Amino acid sequence: MFRVIAQHQLQLDASSTDKALKQLLSQQIPQLPRRMDRLALLTLLLAAPFRGQLKPDCGIYLAADYPSLANMYALLDTVVVQQQLPKPFEFVNSVSNAACFYAAQILQLDGPNVFIGAGHAPWQALAEFAYADLHCHIVSEALLIRCWQGDNQLGGQVLQLAAGNWQPQQWLFSEFVAAM
Repeated sequence: MFRVIAQHQLQLDASSTDKALKQLLSQQIPQLPRRMDRLALLTLLLAAPFRGQLKPDCGIYLAADYPSLANMYALLDTVVVQQQLPKPFEFVNSVSNAACFYAAQILQLDGPNVFIGAGHAPWQALAEFAYADLHCHIVSEALLIRCWQGDNQLGGQVLQLAAGNWQPQQWLFSEFVAAM
């Protein structure tokens, strides 16, 4: 099934502002896209260490246990309540897959990218998407990213996978890390 190439984990102060996240990110990526929401910032912080290490056809598989609620509320308020066209920031970031787009752009990847809304155990769903693409030769590598926010937490975990012979039993991040 898989070969685990690399992993990365990030834990930040949950009270970090978006401005602080941008400053942290600008230390790793000199030219940042405009109009990014918190999910996109966190995704880029998690993906940045893999910059220059991935094959161009690498797929990105992102899971978060939260949508960008503030963006969705702002979009609905503008369109439904105020009956106006949405602002570009509201529109672009209302689709959680925008975070995947930004990551693919920063990492210079042209493989597929997928966002799934997931609970606290997203690794099996992410890995199954990656498995299908790896074994159908759509991608040669897969970058699985899990973001979390809330309950005084802000952070995530990343796995870089290729096709191989190892299969997880319980679909836990720690199990993937131990297989390296």
